[in-house]
Amino acid sequence: MAAVTIQRRHRMGLLLFACTAVSTLLMAFLIIIPPVPAQAAEAVPTCNPSATNGCVNGILQDAGKTPIAGVEITLSGTETATTTTDANGNWAFSVSKDGTYTVTMDESVAEKHGLKAASATVDVKMNSFDKARQVVRFDKPAPNASTNASGGSSSDASGSSGSASANTGSTSGDGGSSIGANIGARFWQQLFSGVIFGLMLGLMSVGMNLVYGTTGLSSFSHGEQVSLGGLMAYVGTQVLHWPLIPSAIFAVAVGALTGWIQNEIVWAPLRRKRVGTMQQMIVTIGLSMALQYLFQFFFGGDIKGIVRSVPSSFSLGPITTDAPTLISAGIAIIVIVGVSLFLYRTRLGRATRAVSDNAALAAASGINVEQVVRIVWIISCAMAALSGVLLGVYLNGISWNTGATLLLLMFAAVTLGGLGTANGALVGSLIIGIVADMSSLIIPNDMRYASALAILIIVLLVRPQGIFGKQQRVG
Repeated sequence: MAAVTIQRRHRMGLLLFACTAVSTLLMAFLIIIPPVPAQAAEAVPTCNPSATNGCVNGILQDAGKTPIAGVEITLSGTETATTTTDANGNWAFSVSKDGTYTVTMDESVAEKHGLKAASATVDVKMNSFDKARQVVRFDKPAPNASTNASGGSSSDASGSSGSASANTGSTSGDGGSSIGANIGARFWQQLFSGVIFGLMLGLMSVGMNLVYGTTGLSSFSHGEQVSLGGLMAYVGTQVLHWPLIPSAIFAVAVGALTGWIQNEIVWAPLRRKRVGTMQQMIVTIGLSMALQYLFQFFFGGDIKGIVRSVPSSFSLGPITTDAPTLISAGIAIIVIVGVSLFLYRTRLGRATRAVSDNAALAAASGINVEQVVRIVWIISCAMAALSGVLLGVYLNGISWNTGATLLLLMFAAVTLGGLGTANGALVGSLIIGIVADMSSLIIPNDMRYASALAILIIVLLVRPQGIFGKQQRVG
């Protein structure tokens, strides 16, 4: 009995130390991080519009559709920035304020390549969750005089994502072969973007599904663990001035620590008191709201760039990408494969699957269920934090509500793949990611998530337990 008491005191001492360390860290952030003004325009290889940033982008090419590389493009107006077109003529700016923007280049370049104008003016307006994108073309005349202030260039509001979307800004007057080539290139670009996004979503969803499988809890605060990971990586690179890799390790460690603290302070006591999963789910909603406003208080409402340098893009056949995107996808694949090997090749992994199948039977077999659940919470939150880091690198920034905007897609992925199955969450995430990005080829980009949820509804009508879920016996 005395040994048990000492062990409990030791555990409480560690818990108290961890809480004190986290509180001190947050207070330090409050002191050392001054209020940050709204983010200026940023030159990026590809721009992904979100609730807090719009995009001004395009492709610089001559009348014969040949890309023009190495040309300096300047953005002026509400925010300013400068970039250079890549090997495929692509250029992009991420803006954080509504306003009128003018894009200009050297007039001699326009004359040399027979372009219609050397400047174009566009209006960017971001309303709530709207994803504002303005695509600028210099090789075509404006459809009418009111389109822009330059009188000779053209701009087109486009909802598609990815660097290849600029090719679709205005296609009137092109030959059928040019249109077909543009559609084909955009198809492969969107498919590639969908796979990358699906892998990022899978990294978040696998951890969420592990928690559900072992505890039966659908955590609405899982998205905030994603935001936490990205914001901690921002602290590491931009505040502490660490390299990206140590910052990523720091972010994952903080995510794992918060998973352990959550379980010890909140979920383990609630389980001991036999509080139902519905009541626990309501607690996760409150925790999600509290964390969101805490992030906004400390970091502000603008997008935080984890890295400031613009990587060089290159082509893989019809696909334009860059090294950070491929590295992020590779890391996601390695981690997901590692988790699968952990579940199926290790003793603790088999214990985790046993708890997921039947916690009471696993306990009767001598498995320490509480220890398994504790480890699952740590792994789940660490994976979510890692996904936040990779997503911040892939999307060129992270904000206080990034995870919250992806939460519905996480639930769709785990439900589509099968609740409680890790591999099902990965497959569901890939389907959701591909459908969401590919649907923007035929429907407005603002509705792409709705198309993914429509696929979810259709699949559940045919197979209610999901793709890999087990059918439940009734009666």
